[in-house]
Amino acid sequence: MFVVPASQHGQHGVHSPSKFVVDVWLVIMKYLSVLDIVRLGSTCQTLHEFASLRHVWRDVLFQHRFLDQCYPHLRSCTAEDIRHQLKTAARLDHLWTQSSIVPKRLYTFPLDFPGVFQGLKFLPGGTWLVLLFHCRNLNPSRHSNLCLVKPSTGAGFPAVSTTFQSEMCWLPFLDQDGPYRSSRGDNLILLRTKCNDGSNAFGIVHLNTKIPSITIPLIFRTNVFVRNYAASGDYIVYGWITADRRHFLRIMQLNDNYDGFRKDMTVEIDCPKGHDGKLRIRYDLRLSGRVPCILLISTRLMAAYNIPSNVPNNVDANLPPLLTPFWQLRPAAVTFGRFVKLFHEGAIVSLYEGQIRFIRPHLDASEPNTYAIEKYNFDPPHPQNLQRPCLFSAQRIFWRSSLKNQKGTTSPWQMTIETSGVSENVHREGRVLIDLQETQTSAPSASTRIVQDWDELSGRLCIRSIQSRFAQDPRCRKTTWRVTLVDFV
Repeated sequence: MFVVPASQHGQHGVHSPSKFVVDVWLVIMKYLSVLDIVRLGSTCQTLHEFASLRHVWRDVLFQHRFLDQCYPHLRSCTAEDIRHQLKTAARLDHLWTQSSIVPKRLYTFPLDFPGVFQGLKFLPGGTWLVLLFHCRNLNPSRHSNLCLVKPSTGAGFPAVSTTFQSEMCWLPFLDQDGPYRSSRGDNLILLRTKCNDGSNAFGIVHLNTKIPSITIPLIFRTNVFVRNYAASGDYIVYGWITADRRHFLRIMQLNDNYDGFRKDMTVEIDCPKGHDGKLRIRYDLRLSGRVPCILLISTRLMAAYNIPSNVPNNVDANLPPLLTPFWQLRPAAVTFGRFVKLFHEGAIVSLYEGQIRFIRPHLDASEPNTYAIEKYNFDPPHPQNLQRPCLFSAQRIFWRSSLKNQKGTTSPWQMTIETSGVSENVHREGRVLIDLQETQTSAPSASTRIVQDWDELSGRLCIRSIQSRFAQDPRCRKTTWRVTLVDFV
């Protein structure tokens, strides 16, 4: 904690601007934490002006371990917005060092929609939710419906929602679909589906929270067998492998209206033998560095490739440029382990020999092929079953584990959410986050809670509850949905 020395409270007075040299204080603030800079700015008017400079908070943002990487749109935000997000992240990091975490407030509301649930996610900032569902009653062709929801969080904050019926039937949300922010600060999400003719279709969804409205300004298709894809900022990339084991990528950059591409190129990437077809491939985009780049991740290789800026738009599709990796990492053993989650910027979570491991590439380091590996152990119950409703997001882990009563049996109406955070060189154990208990009703029912989504920018957790009455008889089964928003800061 920074404290202004008492010697400064003398005959000169701390409020005299002439006694402060701005360059000296800017150097001092580089060595202070986020909360210390805030405290320093509250000591006097002059220091408040120094601590409100935008480049001060941009420097702090660049030094943060993941905010600048996971949310590159923050670079173009105002000083107040950057300061707010850094304060939120600092307060969350402090909470995750406690023996137990007590939420600040909870909001619960019903999620009523006449269809099949396909996904529910936060928009960056945690104020809005986007819901994807299918409904044959609303849409006889079973095309998808998108709903943008701003839930009520108390008196004076009414709920707002808008619904959009798409002309296509989209697949459920995946992690790489978003939502994410473009370079202009707009909320986008990428949808994909499989068409009847065997082609793959992708759609760019613009989620406007000011009106609010939902539009799909761009839909594009490809006939190749897409191994995987990624989207972030203004970039979209997908890859495929030919019969002669050549690995190709299509790199697209959206224009300002999101209805076309400013840049559209096809490149070939240089992969070592054994990593060009049989292994599961994942991609990620890194836009926070000096040059945007693509990361290729498999269980036996991590590699990074710079996105070229001077390649003509498909001048010769038969001879695309060959990209070579400027950074790569191979496991010390045979494999990195079973992949559980891929964060933005290529940081991965894997399960290897009973341990959760975080592998983070350091692409801007002065030494080549620099990385960090952090290992975590968890007290029972171990998160061995890492399928849903386990959630890994923004380098924090949430998973569900059932409580046991005094007889040692698991009650379906009791559930514990445990959590752990990723920090610099600090060993973490699993901890109880929140204890959710329900009492059994008179009518037969089965209740399930799913850790649905986490928003790092607001420190808000979304929990989705599914309750089925008459669960033993499918003909009489009635399902109700509820959403609980948990605020920590």
